[in-house]
Amino acid sequence: MKRHPSLIPLSHDHHDTLVVAQGLIRGRPTAPRSDWPTDRRAQADRLAAFYESSLQPHFAAEEAEVFPLAERLLPDHAELVKALRKDHDDIRAEILALAACSDADLAVRLPALGARLEAHVRSEERVLFEALQNAAPPAELDRLGSTLRQERRRTVACATPGRAAAPSKP
Repeated sequence: MKRHPSLIPLSHDHHDTLVVAQGLIRGRPTAPRSDWPTDRRAQADRLAAFYESSLQPHFAAEEAEVFPLAERLLPDHAELVKALRKDHDDIRAEILALAACSDADLAVRLPALGARLEAHVRSEERVLFEALQNAAPPAELDRLGSTLRQERRRTVACATPGRAAAPSKP
């Protein structure tokens, strides 16, 4: 099904996450011109940087906007939303724990984390987003899209050296 425009930025994030997940699972680049490292320690470092720049703000947006909307509009998906929230917590903890892992542990943990990221994204895309865009009134999806765009602009402004952050919401 075609994705509603309000959810497309999150779907783009999901694509990026799937690329990282495949690198973790395979332990090597997935595309001919990829700069994905083959060294597991370098992969853990790349994942930590991806978490800081992309995954952390993505999780924050879903937890602040998407999950509450889903809980309100999709009561029959409450267990799924609960599981997705737990995934976020567990994935955060797993990524933060990688710094203390031995290289041998990374060889086991990174592919497992890649598989977990992939399953998480597939669940959000194929189940939650599909149900949400089918159940939510167009005005709700438009409001969600507007809120997500504002938050993304604020996050980018805060992360860009030399740029002033956008004013926060009243």
